[in-house]
Amino acid sequence: MIYAIWNNKGGVGKTFLTFMMAGEYAQDNPQKNVVIIDLCPQANVSEIVLGGNGKGSKVLDALLSQKPRQTIGGYFDERIISPYKITNNEKFYSINPFSMNYNTNLPKNLYLIAGDPSLELQAQVINQISILPQPQDAWKAVHSWVIDLIGAIKKELGDDTMFFIDCNPSFASYTELAILASERLMVPCSADGSSARAIDNIGRLIYGVNVPSQYQKANFFTNAKLWGFKFPEIHLISLNRSTQYGSKASKGFSAMFDEIKRRTTALAATQSVSFSKNANLFVDIPDNHTLSIICSHNGLPISSLKPGKPYEVHEKTTVVPETSYDTYLAAIHNLISRL
Repeated sequence: MIYAIWNNKGGVGKTFLTFMMAGEYAQDNPQKNVVIIDLCPQANVSEIVLGGNGKGSKVLDALLSQKPRQTIGGYFDERIISPYKITNNEKFYSINPFSMNYNTNLPKNLYLIAGDPSLELQAQVINQISILPQPQDAWKAVHSWVIDLIGAIKKELGDDTMFFIDCNPSFASYTELAILASERLMVPCSADGSSARAIDNIGRLIYGVNVPSQYQKANFFTNAKLWGFKFPEIHLISLNRSTQYGSKASKGFSAMFDEIKRRTTALAATQSVSFSKNANLFVDIPDNHTLSIICSHNGLPISSLKPGKPYEVHEKTTVVPETSYDTYLAAIHNLISRL
């Protein structure tokens, strides 16, 4: 299964959630390989996977300095030179942080396609290539690049490989490639009006809902439909950073989450958007506070943490409270059980 984790709004916790899901899923399913594809120019999830915010940034810099770069940007470099056929070099870009001693805190079956700041520059070139008049299927070929990459990785790691694609909030060309490569869409939200509006943006940008008339013939949805691409199903909407009392969100958070649910219901009523047959589309993810800082800085999956144990973050020592650890771990495993 291939999941894209995307919301048109930034700062909703998608990167940390991607790391948590992939790490715990790999831990719980040692018989399956799991791949994180970092399609965000900030490459934050890559730094975490490669050893944490401290060590991981140095490892990423080393990957970026290679020729070719062992990153998603390096792969796109190859495709820009030869847009219409696979490289036969795709497996070069797949990194196993455990076996390469970048991060031995991770499960052995977790892989990474590292992010690359060059994505922002490459986006302009990708756009230009995709609108060339010849060949006639230029748009289709270019928008299949991530599909081609995943297909090659599956040949190497197995058809049952699980993929998590961490997407940038911007609906740039590289985000379009990620969406078309995915089978299911996970939408992280936070308790604010921007997240609620982002639900409407998902309908407009991906599924062509309420696109202004002057853009009806020149938008992502129209082109993707023309070339026969399948659109991902919206599978889960995670309500992140929820301040909770007992097992329920506080009144303020609950009110904002109710608005997100209302807009989701309105989107489903358009019958233009595909939703998974989920008993419950929404999942609460409590605020993770210190836990996320420790995990991100040290490149640690949540189940590898030990509550009460001191961890170092930028030369300061901190510990994870047992209560928040148990609550967040249970929420993540509830989410994973619904993948």
